[in-house]
Amino acid sequence: MTKKAFYVDLGKTPQKFENTVMVTGFMGFGLVGYITVDFLVDKLKPEKIGYIVTRLMPDQVSYSEERGLELPFEVYYFKREEGKSLVILHNRWIPHPLDRFAYARFVVKWAKRRNVEALYAFGGLDNSYREEPSERLRWVKTSSYQGPLPNAKPMKGGLKVIGPLAHLLEAAEIWGLPALALLPFCESMRQDPRASAIGLEEFSKLVGLELDTKELIEKAEQIEKELETLRQMMMSASSSGRESHYM
Repeated sequence: MTKKAFYVDLGKTPQKFENTVMVTGFMGFGLVGYITVDFLVDKLKPEKIGYIVTRLMPDQVSYSEERGLELPFEVYYFKREEGKSLVILHNRWIPHPLDRFAYARFVVKWAKRRNVEALYAFGGLDNSYREEPSERLRWVKTSSYQGPLPNAKPMKGGLKVIGPLAHLLEAAEIWGLPALALLPFCESMRQDPRASAIGLEEFSKLVGLELDTKELIEKAEQIEKELETLRQMMMSASSSGRESHYM
C-alpha cells in the first residue's frame, strides 16, 4: 500500500505551467465547490492530464459516455492563448478523513513545483450569515495571495472554514502558495447551482474568462420550482387535515 499521495501523469502534463492558475472545490455546503468544478470540466472541455492517487483511495467511481470512467481525483488542463490557463482539479469525492491534510499538502506542493501561480477554491457559505440582502459572496485568502479580489467583503471574523477546503487553505498558507477561496452564499442543506453561478461569475472577472452560467441558473430555478410545489402540497395537506404516511 502506498504511504502517501502521488500523481499519475497521462503523458500530457507540462513540466512547468506558464501563466496558469489552479481551480478546485469539494462537496461542501450546497455542493457549491463540486458543481462549480464539474461545470468547468463540462463546458470548457479541458484535457485530462492525470490523476491523484491517495493512500486510502475512495471506493467510488462514476461513468460518463463522453469521458468514460471517472476517478475520484482527476486533473485537467485548459490552455488559453490569452489570459490565464487553468489546471482544474476535479474532486469527484472527498478524501478519506485520515488522508485529507496529506492530500491538501500534496496538491499544494505539486502546484508549486510546476509553477502554478495561484489556487482558486470554491465553497459555500450558509445564507444565514448574509448581512445584507444584496450580498452575493465572501472570500478568504492566504497571506501570500496578492492578486485581484472580488468586489465583496472578506469572510466575517469568527466564522470557520471547515472540511477539506480548510485543509487546502492551511497547506497553501504553510507552503506559500497564493490562494483565494470564493464563498458564495448558498442553501447549505441542498445543492445550490445558483451559488455556483455566482462564484463562477466572480472568478471569471478575476482571471478574464468568458463563461455563460445560464444553464446553472436554469437548473437552480427548476429546483426552486419543485421545492415550492412540494411546499404548497404540504400546506394543502395540512390545512385539509389529511395525514400523510411515508415508508
